[in-house]
Amino acid sequence: MSGTPWKPVALVFASSTSLQVGLAIAATTFAQVGPLSAVWVRSLVGAALLWAYIRPSLSVYTRERLGPIVVYGAALACMTTFAYLAIDNAPLGIVSAIFMLGPLGIAAWGNRSPADLALVGLAAAGALSLCLSGGIDGPVSVAGLTFAFAGAVSFAAYIIVGKRVNADGQGLSGLALALVVAAALQTPLGVAFAEPGLADAGVLATLAIAGVLATLVPFTLEAVALRTLSMAAFGLLLAFEPAIATLAGVVVRGDSLTGLQLVGIGLIIVAAAGSLGPRDWMRSMGSENAGLMADPKENAGLMADPKVAALARVPLFGGLSAPELATLAEATVERQVDAGTVLIHEGEEGQDFFVIVSGCVAISAHDRPLRQLRAGDHLGEIALLFGGPRTATAMAEEASTLFVLEKDQFLTLLAGHPDIEDKILSSVSERMRYR
Repeated sequence: MSGTPWKPVALVFASSTSLQVGLAIAATTFAQVGPLSAVWVRSLVGAALLWAYIRPSLSVYTRERLGPIVVYGAALACMTTFAYLAIDNAPLGIVSAIFMLGPLGIAAWGNRSPADLALVGLAAAGALSLCLSGGIDGPVSVAGLTFAFAGAVSFAAYIIVGKRVNADGQGLSGLALALVVAAALQTPLGVAFAEPGLADAGVLATLAIAGVLATLVPFTLEAVALRTLSMAAFGLLLAFEPAIATLAGVVVRGDSLTGLQLVGIGLIIVAAAGSLGPRDWMRSMGSENAGLMADPKENAGLMADPKVAALARVPLFGGLSAPELATLAEATVERQVDAGTVLIHEGEEGQDFFVIVSGCVAISAHDRPLRQLRAGDHLGEIALLFGGPRTATAMAEEASTLFVLEKDQFLTLLAGHPDIEDKILSSVSERMRYR
């Protein structure tokens, strides 16, 4: 992570902290409302907040497009339900560590190298330590461990289905709809197992706060961080989330852990960092790129293309090989714009991604100037992946040259190049976690 700006790093840690503190706060209400009602209220809050933020257009959703979203929502409902049931029976840090086995298993299955097998063995040793260790107040309950492992499996399913939703161009709009599906599926259990405390205004306020901390705050912080942080660095930072969960559980819930349990959590963190961090991108470069790395002349020839060189500096494409960047460059067009040309309008549906080659682009929101972008800067990567309304207006302050990648061409390219799709979309869907 050498050279990684400290601000996006801080945003990712703040996001993880907010998520885990939100879970810990929700757990403090279990005695009054029960975990099933608590997770139901959290899903209602999360669905309402993300729906208001994304404002998905229902007119574009056919029966074929809604099918994967229903499955996505079902996986999300299972994951969050198992998470709440698990933390009702086990310390938060242990649950978070076991949940990390979901994305770790997906990454290992996709690579299956000796190093990945070693990381899986390390994670298995950590999980075994958590299962066999005796806690301060006695062994962790079988129910807590069972729910946590069920949650990890649901997490893996959520990642796999999320990839399909993202690849179909639905992204965050799909996630907003999936949260509605999850809330609907959890409603019968939330109502049937409701405790009297569900009618208490103070308890509901606590759950609402927990919902905000576990949904809107992490989403907002990570959306900002991903503008400048590579996916590999992002994955490495998220691998430390069980440590943050452990601390949140101790501070908010009063969780107690033994030395062996801390060792088990640590082993899973190390395995996740090795699998999800920068090293994962190096392993994911296929045989074509391995040959390229051995031929610097060919590499230099590809990188001499100004489009390839410009795309290589975009964090979103940081894991792509030079040939893959060249393929992406073929779908990218050069555009000249005059001063005063509006590139994107605040509130309109996002369709294009821009890299500024020369000139100056001014960014504003709500008629207030925010910043200026110049050569080497880029904008629109979130809309490229997820769609949704633009959050700002971009206007050329002077005659400018841009490289433009349109969303339709990008999605068509992904459909025809599964390696590129896996390196971008799978990574993004893995980072969406249990919101």
